[in-house]
Amino acid sequence: MLCRKRDSGFTLVELLVVIAIIGILIGLLLPAVQAAREAARRAQCTNNMRQLGLALHNYHDTYGAFPALGVATTSNLNAYHIYSWALMILPYAEQKSLYDDIMNMLRTTSVAPWANNPVWNKDISVYICPSDTPPPDRSKAPAILNYKACVGDDYLDNHRSALVPVQQLGNRTVDNRGMFQIERWLKIASIQDGTSNTVMLGEMVAGGQYCGHPGSVSLNLGDQPPSACLARLDPTNRRMLVQSYGCQPVNKPVGGRAWYGHPIYAGFSTMVAPNGPSCHMQVDGADHMGTASSRHPGGVNVVMADGSVRFISETIDTGNQSAKDEAFLSGPSPWGVWGALGSRAGGEVVSSF
Repeated sequence: MLCRKRDSGFTLVELLVVIAIIGILIGLLLPAVQAAREAARRAQCTNNMRQLGLALHNYHDTYGAFPALGVATTSNLNAYHIYSWALMILPYAEQKSLYDDIMNMLRTTSVAPWANNPVWNKDISVYICPSDTPPPDRSKAPAILNYKACVGDDYLDNHRSALVPVQQLGNRTVDNRGMFQIERWLKIASIQDGTSNTVMLGEMVAGGQYCGHPGSVSLNLGDQPPSACLARLDPTNRRMLVQSYGCQPVNKPVGGRAWYGHPIYAGFSTMVAPNGPSCHMQVDGADHMGTASSRHPGGVNVVMADGSVRFISETIDTGNQSAKDEAFLSGPSPWGVWGALGSRAGGEVVSSF
């Protein structure tokens, strides 16, 4: 009796089983690969912030004070160009040649720090968190800045110069509670709450789609507490802001103007918890309730005034979110541990965070 020899190879059923097994293995491995990649990006982000902390301290060693949030070229509050702290520390961030190019340009002409200019159009790797994605529209965003200077637990008038008296405040100057303010150069001795208890820099997502969260800014908040800003999140889609209030234009992302020293582009406040929404009093140019944000799961990195880098959870205590800001708020912050970390001389005792 003749026996029929079985053909070598896989049957259709066997092939489908093998494909299914491979698919399951890929499904199991992919999250681990993504987590490993994010861990590497977060480590690089931490290293960037550590370098910036060192650059700020080297600046302080040279000039006896930390740089101002921004430096104005004229006292005309409606027209001046404000150049940011990120520009001032370039020589201490291994960018001396770029700093020299910028200074040579500014000695001959006052160029808007958001202008489309070959000298401005430079992305500096140490200013960029690798976990973030670049803004989709760079037409008015010459340089990315993911790391912002802390203006403290301040909202009202945090865009004011420390040198120019404000008429509606009885010709008094404004003094932000945080480490940074326009035209204020702060000495390390002024950090009365302690350098290990005061935030110097924090992360912020550079931009994104119109009214996308994080990355965009809700406009026209007016004189309202942090709770009003929190209410700007779309209840039907927590990745979006309520569009009826208006949002920051996509071509003017908050992380796209590294050389502009206005709070909306160079600073952030410690009022709303990390990864919460950011809000602005009007359109860009006024008081800014900027909130630290990142693509890292669960929170953001910050640089403390002593140069150390800490990870702050998005669930950190934020105190009374219904408390309204006051132009000359003194004493302990009403916004919990997060607010206390932003103030440099609030007298709060912060044991752990």
